[in-house]
Amino acid sequence: MHIPFGSRVVDAEGKGVGTVRYVVLHPDTKQVDGLVVHQGIVRSREVVVPLAKVASTDAPIRLALKRSELDNLQLFNPAHLRKMADHWDMPAGYDEREFFLVGDGSWAEAELPFERTSHSVSGTPEWVRDRDSIEDPPEPDIARGMPVYDSAGRRVGDVDSVDIDAASGKITWVVVRPGHLFAKDTSVPASLIKSVTDRIMLSASAETAKKLESA
Repeated sequence: MHIPFGSRVVDAEGKGVGTVRYVVLHPDTKQVDGLVVHQGIVRSREVVVPLAKVASTDAPIRLALKRSELDNLQLFNPAHLRKMADHWDMPAGYDEREFFLVGDGSWAEAELPFERTSHSVSGTPEWVRDRDSIEDPPEPDIARGMPVYDSAGRRVGDVDSVDIDAASGKITWVVVRPGHLFAKDTSVPASLIKSVTDRIMLSASAETAKKLESA
């Protein structure tokens, strides 16, 4: 199983829901146990998807969940997952150790609340607005043709399109068209976008970003 960093993730209906930020390994078997899926640039959201809820690892990664069911998944908490030990061998085909985290091996499909009680049955509202909560700021405006620069200030290309998850309103990835350092359309995950002004600045080098050309 080979899941590149930044791989697109779609739900059971083929709708884009994010990109792969980390691969989670089982502490005993050292096999893939789950994925951390990233959404958004401003106050980003990351959820942990157990491998049992991944229908296919072919590109794009397809989940066995509808987009609305992602709200039932555990939010990513770095304190609950540790980095892969230095003495562990790198999984075949990978070259970035930072891409892997190790879980506690306790995830079980039955433990996760994937089905909600219907509000029509319980008689309670489907959702209640918390007027005291701080609303998420809107995602930044990204226009077609906006230049994209890597962490060293080198121009890697220009924006061709933006994919937004309709359920959360968060940006999932930006497609950068060929030119400058990219030879073909490249999907850059939101997790690599550091800032957006009149240009997009990435938090990664051009060399790291170019690996996404085949993702």
